[in-house]
Amino acid sequence: MINDTSDQDNNPVSLAVDILDGPPPTILVVDDDPDILRIVQFYLKKQNYTIFTATNGEEAVAALEEQPDIELILSDVMMPKMNGLELLKAVRTNPHMADISLILISAEGQTSKKVAGLDLGADDYITKPFNFDELMARVRNHLRLRRLQREVTLKNSLLKARNDQLTSDLEAARTVQQALMPHVLPENQYFTTGSRYIPLDRVGGDFFDIVLLDGGKKLGVIIADVCGHGVAAAFITAMTKISFRNSCFSSFNPGHVLTQMNQELFSTLQSGFVTAFYGVFDFTAQTLSFSSGGHPPLLIHQKENNQVTELPAQSTFLGFFNEVEFKTDTFPIQKGDRVLFYTDGIYEGTNQSGETFGMERVCGLIKSHADLSIPDQINKLLDGLFDFLGGEKLEDDITLLGLEIL
Repeated sequence: MINDTSDQDNNPVSLAVDILDGPPPTILVVDDDPDILRIVQFYLKKQNYTIFTATNGEEAVAALEEQPDIELILSDVMMPKMNGLELLKAVRTNPHMADISLILISAEGQTSKKVAGLDLGADDYITKPFNFDELMARVRNHLRLRRLQREVTLKNSLLKARNDQLTSDLEAARTVQQALMPHVLPENQYFTTGSRYIPLDRVGGDFFDIVLLDGGKKLGVIIADVCGHGVAAAFITAMTKISFRNSCFSSFNPGHVLTQMNQELFSTLQSGFVTAFYGVFDFTAQTLSFSSGGHPPLLIHQKENNQVTELPAQSTFLGFFNEVEFKTDTFPIQKGDRVLFYTDGIYEGTNQSGETFGMERVCGLIKSHADLSIPDQINKLLDGLFDFLGGEKLEDDITLLGLEIL
């Protein structure tokens, strides 16, 4: 039986529907006692809930299949044909019904059935005789909880969809960026090469390119580092390559090429900047003409004395100021010299002690592995970095491009 303590329409419990957003909740009441069924239905309707009824578990399952909007089930335990525990099991094992809240109702003294119901997944358990206010409060709380769970599930689904889209966009950007890198490095009787590219994220801000000039007698090599990471940096990288290809064939003077690139990037970049080092090898004259836009020094390992020479940066970043004239310097090269183009990720790595890898270690590894091929020498350089990091993550993209004069 029901103990009714709610005899006034202005009882706080009558405001239950105001707490729940959206359409009025739909509830299924299942009981083989017509009096209890009628009374519970009456009080639930006073809360503006939509009510369906059934006298046993079989009728309840049929109602659930016909009414997909049912959010909560109030079910007696002891019923003919299919009792409340069997109904609970049927609901929890059906993927289309499994998230429906279900409150079991039984007579006092049925502790074993209460435990069995909770083990099967009942959301709550009410013992007869029950208080109307308590019943309505529990119904309201479980309806609110279910709607919150539905909202969380929906938002998680939307977040997953957005994350999937972002992942797809990153993969597309990664494909574009990979296409920007030379797939096969050119080689001829004048030089041999090797390279490694390790982006911090799926897409990074590093870029390099190699172009044969003057019928292969000259070689243009550029390396660049875009400020930032991710998709935005990848698009700036693409613009940098386009700008380089627009400029590199019009002049063998690296300073002129960077000046033209700077003007193009300044007019197209909304924010950010690019560091770049561009060198033109003249194998006939045995010289390297170079120009730099705020990029780390080029490293030249001279075989005859096993020394590493730095060619420092001479000017500011690309795309940051409009009126900048990049100058060109020249350095002599000879057979056996190795030139390393790189980005700052190789020397800025920091280990667990807060110590930076540094240029001294970079130069030391170059000299100690000078007898290896360029690809193997680059791999040894990276091995040294990762050993130094000791499991610490990279903080920036790493690009290495080595070239040996033959």
